[in-house]
Amino acid sequence: MQCQKGKPLNRLVIEIVVLCGLASTPLSATRADCKETGPEATARFTAKAEEVYDKEANLTWQRCAVGQRWEQNSGCLGAPRKFTFEEAQALADQKWRVPTLDELTSIVADYCSEPAVDAQIFPNTASEQFWSNAFYSPMAFYVSFRNGSTNPTYYTDSRYNVRLVRTGK
Repeated sequence: MQCQKGKPLNRLVIEIVVLCGLASTPLSATRADCKETGPEATARFTAKAEEVYDKEANLTWQRCAVGQRWEQNSGCLGAPRKFTFEEAQALADQKWRVPTLDELTSIVADYCSEPAVDAQIFPNTASEQFWSNAFYSPMAFYVSFRNGSTNPTYYTDSRYNVRLVRTGK
């Protein structure tokens, strides 16, 4: 669809949303463009409801980002909540924690893009930044699930998504 000269931008955006069928889907929770679910992923991960176990790393992940809710027939629903680096670290409890940078990059799927994560394993993941627990003063690190890259930021007050993990089953 090409922009028509003189057409108000907000009307153009509404037309795109309606034509593309995005009106009922949160824009941040798009479907991954995956060539296919990698055979290594199906062998490595075991999904059970709202959790997925990584046999290779001995980690259990929450399938949904913090703020989303799991529904058996629909996957992760709702919008993920955003947190500063400090707020993200405060989410850790006796069971769950913010992943290390290596752990978070381990779920990046090279065969998927936008988001760079397998949607069969982690449905409705936003193509956005997710905090890790890595902090090397003065920088905190995150993973962009738009392309799977790891990045530092000086802006620990930036608000990013969080996916929690625990060691073991």
